Amino acid sequence: MWRPDGSEIAAEEWGREKARILFQYLITRRHVLTPKERIAFDLWPELDGERADRDFKVALNALLKGLEPERRPRAESPFVQRQGAAYGLVPALCDVDADRFIEQVNSGTRVERSDPGRAIEHYRAAVDLYGGDYLPDALYEDWASAERERLLTLYLSSASRLAEMLLESQEDQEAITLAEAVLARDACWEEAYRVLMRAHQRRGNRPQAVRAYQRCISALRDELGLEPMPETQRLYLQIRDGEGR
Repeated sequence: MWRPDGSEIAAEEWGREKARILFQYLITRRHVLTPKERIAFDLWPELDGERADRDFKVALNALLKGLEPERRPRAESPFVQRQGAAYGLVPALCDVDADRFIEQVNSGTRVERSDPGRAIEHYRAAVDLYGGDYLPDALYEDWASAERERLLTLYLSSASRLAEMLLESQEDQEAITLAEAVLARDACWEEAYRVLMRAHQRRGNRPQAVRAYQRCISALRDELGLEPMPETQRLYLQIRDGEGR
């Protein structure tokens, strides 16, 4: 993790593990101020009010020292804002890859109909920015789960849409590579199977297209107990019967 001035915060500079976790928590809730009681409940649910309040103060002090090593005791922080008993990071100082990822997805969506070429570039940039699970070292923290799932779903949907647009632009190999990347993250993402089926069909590789459909059937049945959507089944029948290329 990095300070607002661009310098990296080494693990030992946090002083306490809870300071690093508090920083991650505030980044996750970077767009709002969070009451101290809510922070304490999310981070120290096993502690009573008095002990949770004490641990919060200790973690906050260590966090402020990690962000600003030369900070004087009790000096007001330029990085963490407070209103009453609610805390949050100063939004203007938060430079988070997740925000840039979302901006690129939104930009692609806005211009998709009017300028598909620009949309593809925005979606490509978004895919490049998505570096995997959000806060992977907090996989079992409830407060991080919703943001992690939101970003993953946004990645899967935008990457699938990019693959479809690449297919429409005759860029079959990149579409195949991207669809496989989507399925590596979620084996039940059906849109990616349709991209594979269409790409292999157009390349004249009907057996590979059929195998993609069979993979789809197996994943949906094994993991969700579902059958492919009618759209996927219709595409398979077209491929089986040799319709279209």
